Parts: sequence; C-alpha cells; structure tokens
Amino acid sequence: MDFKKVNRRFALGGLGQNLVYALMSSGFLFYFTEAAGFSAGTIGTLLLVVRIYGLIADPIIAVIIEKTNTRWGKYRPYITVIPPIISLLFVALFFNPSLSHGAHLVYIYVITILFWTAYAFFDISYWSMVPSITKEEDKRMKLLTTTKFMIMIAAFGLGMAQMPLVKLLGNNDYARGFFLISIILAVIFTVLGLLLAQALTFMNQNSGDVAARAVDNKVKGKDMVKSLLANTPLIAVILGKLCIYIPVTLKGSIAIYFYKYALGNDILGSYASMISLPVTLLLVAFAPKLIKKFGDKKVMLAIIIVHAVLSFAYIVSTDTSTFYVLLDGLSNAAMGIYSLIITNMVASAVEYGEWKTGVRMESIIFSTHTISSKLATGLSAAIAGWVLSGIGYVSGAEQSAQTLNALHQIMVWVPTVGCILGALIYMGYKMNSKMYSEILADLENRKQNTVA
Repeated sequence: MDFKKVNRRFALGGLGQNLVYALMSSGFLFYFTEAAGFSAGTIGTLLLVVRIYGLIADPIIAVIIEKTNTRWGKYRPYITVIPPIISLLFVALFFNPSLSHGAHLVYIYVITILFWTAYAFFDISYWSMVPSITKEEDKRMKLLTTTKFMIMIAAFGLGMAQMPLVKLLGNNDYARGFFLISIILAVIFTVLGLLLAQALTFMNQNSGDVAARAVDNKVKGKDMVKSLLANTPLIAVILGKLCIYIPVTLKGSIAIYFYKYALGNDILGSYASMISLPVTLLLVAFAPKLIKKFGDKKVMLAIIIVHAVLSFAYIVSTDTSTFYVLLDGLSNAAMGIYSLIITNMVASAVEYGEWKTGVRMESIIFSTHTISSKLATGLSAAIAGWVLSGIGYVSGAEQSAQTLNALHQIMVWVPTVGCILGALIYMGYKMNSKMYSEILADLENRKQNTVA
C-alpha cells in the first residue's frame, strides 16, 4: 500500500463528501423556508421523520456493509458506486419541480430519504476504512489530520462562499442560486469519489484476513448489540458528542436567521467562516502534538471549556455585528477539533471492542459515529424549525421584538448548556495512549497464540 497516495485520496474524498454535507447541514432549512416557501415547522417535522427513518435504516446498512464480501473487498464497491447516486439525488433535492405545494412536499420527503440512504452507504464505508488502512496510532492521526484539514476547508470554505454565491449565481433568486451550487458540488463529489476508489486497490482482499472475515460474517445481531453495550469508551464518546453537536448545530441552523433579521445581513456567516477556517486549520495542525502530549481527553475538555465561554459571551447585546461574527468564528473553529478527536476515539474503540468481546466490528462501530452525526444535524434542524415557528418567525417579513430577543437567547444558552453537559460526560472517558498500546499488544498475542 502506498500510504501517501491513500492519505491524499482519502482526504480528497472527505472534501467532496463534506461539501455536499455542508450544504445539507447549513442550507436545507433556509432553502426550503426562504426559497421554496414552506413553513419552518413543516420542514422541521420532515427532518425529524427522516432522522427517525435513519435511526432504523443506518444500523441495517452498517450490518450489510459489515457482511459484504467481494473480490474488491468490503468497502471499495460502495466507495465506487455510491457518489454518483448521492450527487444525482442531491441535485434533485434542490431542483424546484412544477408541482403543487402538497406534491412538492411529498417529492422532498422521497428524495431526502433516498439521499440519506445512499449517503449512509458511503459515509459508513468511508470512516470504517480508517482502522483497516492503518493500526499505527501516528499514521492514523496523520490520516485523520490530513482529512480533517480538507473537511474544514469544505465546511468553512462553503460557509464563506455559500450565500454570496447563491446571490451571484441566482441573481438574488435563492431557488436558482441553491440549485446551481448543488450541481457544482455534485460534480466535485463524483470526481473526488472516483479518485478515492482508484486508490483503494490494496483493499481488494479487504486488507485483512479472509478467514477472520468469514467468522465475522457469522456474528449474530444480538452479539453485535452486546459488543456495542460492552464498549464503554464508545458509549461515552457518542453520548458526549450528541450533547455538544445537537445544541451547537441547532445554533448554526438558527444563526442565519439571526444574521438576517436581527443584524440585517444574511452573509455575516461568510465572515464568521473567514475567521473559522484559518483558526481551525491552525488548531488541527497542532492537535496531533497536543494529543500526543496530553491525551484525547484533556485536549477535548480544554476545547469544550473555551467553546462554552465563547458561547456565553454571546449574551452581550450590541448593534456591532463584528462582535458576534468574531465569537461565531472562534467557537465554530472548535468543531473541527471535536471532529478530529472524536474520530480518533472511535477508531480506538474498534480495537477496544475486539479486545473486550473478541468480535471486530469496524462498520458497526463507525456507524454509531456517522449515525450520531446525522442524528445531531437532522434533529437540531428539526428543532430549529419548530423553535422558529414557536417564537413567531414569519418568512420574509419583519420580525417582532419578541422573536428577535428569543433568537438571541437561543444563540446564548443552547450551545453553552450543551458544552457543559458534554464536558461532564467526557470527564468519565477512560481510554488513553498507554491503554490503547496495551490493547494492541494483547490482541497481537492472541492472534499469535491462535495461529500456534
């Protein structure tokens, strides 16, 4: 395996995937309320239904991937075939068909569900490859760091460009602007997905033991559930992640409405991303050294505390939009570090699970990571839709003083409380580098004893 080539291509795959994901996360609710004319409550309900569906479908998809056994390996078929399908559904979602309001809503439900189904096949396969690419902690951190660089460029780069491009391409027509951006991002994702697939020839034999894979395929569903419940580090990681991601992403969904109606400028998020991108890249660059010296847990807790302080500082009332843009830019940068550390923690949980239960379940374990990310995104957007309706938001109209005040309070308290809860959970996280090294050594001894 040419690790450098795989590292580059893996990161580019993450760039393409997250350009699509970023628009779905930041633009979905805004597009369908401001451009397509649906109420915030209607779209919020849609997002909740889709996430409930995902909670059922994604574990099934993870099991299908885990049991896949082809001459191209376990993951490569999905990495190759799925990106074009996702891209077509992505464009279809931002296409405004000539349908009645009710028929259009049904169309959105169908396309959104199909999109997230296809996305799950790619996303679970993509992240499940990490432990198969390398078990060496330094190489894995290099792989994740390079990938997170590209993901942050995708997220914050689109954050900077999204609304200016929507206005430019659409000539101030939101519907046309979002549709044209979706086409551009779909093409990029398809091309980068194919480049990634071409670099995965080393996985033709699944980068693992065929006999071991045959044993894994016989593992029953109840055994998988028991293995997950026994994986205490994984449980702590996912619970802490949800406590942080749901409220922070909820704030992100509300932010554009706060910018537009309270501060009078809907492209302020672009300025916040201009601050977030360089700060995030700097933090990600130093993260491996910090993690190596202090460990995942201490670095994570330090970032959470800083994020909580920045979120609470939002309580200051001012007409100076630069103040809020600066706070958002700095606090959003923390998300890049969360994502890097959490992915590393989940990768470690794969080895812990095998050590604890004797069953190796890369796809199943990483599906909890991808499912929780999508759950946080979808649930927060759904809650945002209901909240907007509940505080009296009216699309395209001047908002009342009460609505604007409620928007401001949400921006303060929701992420602050979420960060505090997440910190409390991560204080109980037990895995560290020493324990991980001991687990790897013990697993290797078991394999040698089995062969002997």
